Amino acid sequence: FGAEQPKQYSMLAGKTVLERSVQALLADPRVQKVFVVVAPGDPLASQLFPGNPRVTCLPLAGAERANTVLNALVYLLENKLVAESDWVLVHDAARPGLKLEALLRLIDQGSQQAAGALLAIPVADTLKKVDVTGHGEVQVQHTVSRRQLWAAQTPQMFRVKALAHAITECEAKGIELTDDASAIEAMGICPLIVPGHLENMKITLPEDLNLVARLLKLDSEQEQ
Repeated sequence: FGAEQPKQYSMLAGKTVLERSVQALLADPRVQKVFVVVAPGDPLASQLFPGNPRVTCLPLAGAERANTVLNALVYLLENKLVAESDWVLVHDAARPGLKLEALLRLIDQGSQQAAGALLAIPVADTLKKVDVTGHGEVQVQHTVSRRQLWAAQTPQMFRVKALAHAITECEAKGIELTDDASAIEAMGICPLIVPGHLENMKITLPEDLNLVARLLKLDSEQEQ
């Protein structure tokens, strides 16, 4: 991200990105609890939610996303903070633009699917398969059809035990995971796609902060 602090602690119109991401999840009362999983020794997250009984910070982050999710799920199960059959929503801290209507759709539709569900949007850009030459030049090999391609977002919604088992199996087999749904898919299970929205983009670069602010109509506050 190139900043002094992790991107989830960057300010977005008077609040941190993390606060806005958590706030978006808490908008649906069916989300009983939000567990913010941070690196061991992180002193910042716990200071953002004082007195909020629905938010708990867990210093259990691992080297990769999948390690972090699994560490949290195992902790919650071992301490009986969740039941094996409970639904868990895994959401990126860097996606502060989640709209309530998308969250409602995900929970409404995902809770009816044994396989779980995730937010995603259809790929709009033309996609190119490329190769890198020995001189470092990037050359197009061919165009990839986008007809059946969707860009995954979060939250992604699965049963606690099913997701923990899937990630454990993938780690044992050396399968690289870039999201939670890919672990479920590796078990031969096909989650449901629930339409997401553009504002739910993931903040990756510093300039994304201003872009998200404009999408959420927070740009005037961001400038202040």
